[in-house]
Amino acid sequence: MLALLPIGELSALSTKYTGNCSILAKESGEYPKRQVSGFKNPGAYKKVTTANQLLADGGAANKAQAKALLLEVKNSSSDKFALSVVNQYLARFAFEANDFNKTVQYAKEVVNLDALPVNSILQMKKQVAWAYLGKKDYKNAINWMKQYFEQVIKPPVSDYKALAQLYYQDNDFRNAICPAYIALNKTTKIKEKESLYKMLYGLHYRLKDMNGTVNVLTEMVGHYPNNKDYWNQLFSIHYQKGDQASALAVSELAYQKGIWKKESEYKNVASLHANNGAPLRAAERIQEGFQNGIVPKSEENLKLVARYLYAAKERDKAIQAYKNVSAVSSKGEYSYRIGNMYFDMEDYQNAIKYFQQAVNKGGLKPVERGNAYLQIGAGQFYLGNENAAIQALQKAKNVDRVRKNATSWIAYIKQKQEVRELLRKEAEAVEAEVAAEKAEAEARVN
Repeated sequence: MLALLPIGELSALSTKYTGNCSILAKESGEYPKRQVSGFKNPGAYKKVTTANQLLADGGAANKAQAKALLLEVKNSSSDKFALSVVNQYLARFAFEANDFNKTVQYAKEVVNLDALPVNSILQMKKQVAWAYLGKKDYKNAINWMKQYFEQVIKPPVSDYKALAQLYYQDNDFRNAICPAYIALNKTTKIKEKESLYKMLYGLHYRLKDMNGTVNVLTEMVGHYPNNKDYWNQLFSIHYQKGDQASALAVSELAYQKGIWKKESEYKNVASLHANNGAPLRAAERIQEGFQNGIVPKSEENLKLVARYLYAAKERDKAIQAYKNVSAVSSKGEYSYRIGNMYFDMEDYQNAIKYFQQAVNKGGLKPVERGNAYLQIGAGQFYLGNENAAIQALQKAKNVDRVRKNATSWIAYIKQKQEVRELLRKEAEAVEAEVAAEKAEAEARVN
């Protein structure tokens, strides 16, 4: 059996499976010289020559006549060379007719007779392999191709690719990788390289070698940067591996190259940025989608930008973003969020305005409505409007989950009012007492 030769540095592609690949056939040398006897019987030669001419003329009738002449030679001759030539023709006829059993029979006879040049024998070994492939007998097809590779010198790329495909059909993905990899390195045809990359991608993926799959796809996007499918697949594999950082890097690079041209793709990039702790970048991606006319300014998308800006602690930008959403929505939830942000900033005038707007628009959950009134009350209190505060807090008391807080606030405000009233009355009493004492003193003097 032919010794395997190291493949050498044929490609930048490297996986745990390609690292051990070896050349399957000799890359130099000559086939053994052999004497070919030729036709021994002039009659047989004449019939084969006539058959060949009939085939050249074409037509079903001529083909049938040619086949009859060849069968006459086959059934009457013992000449190995003549029988080899005849069986070559008959194998071709059978293959064209999808009669793969007969193809195997005739092609094997050529191989066993061993009366033709080595090149011709090797072609018959391939013919046997193709016939077994036609029968879906992949193991025998592989065995015959392996026999072919043991003898052939510098086979074409198509033979390596064919062997890889046979292994693939037999679900032997591991053994399919090396012939596909060798074919990839031997070919200079761009289209052929691309199909081989696809095959290697599929093989590594089927073997659950995610790192190898990533390596193949990385080369694919490098060679074919405008093919969106390859970017999507590379992103998907990183994502399946749980490597969100790499998935983001791929997605962002595709974005920078202008590969993404759909709303969903802009939003995917944004989502990855948000999940990787960069919500501001996420908001910017959606906003760039707005500017490029790819992402519509729908309520959902405007809300997404606002959420990202809020998560990024860009308070002023988040307030404006929620105002943008509120402007296109009949829901009170966005005004409610704005009110909360203004309240946190101690801008109670604006907080009250937007909480009231939220309540007026409606659609709030009961607890949100209660909180809105609660914070309106608190805001009015901080602004010194105690009666307005109590009025709002009384409405908050109607909501179970904030009733206790509202009641406490009302009690606190009323207590302050009572203390203030008590102090006012005490002050008035003191003033009255002082005035009386002053009047009495003045009376004594007079």
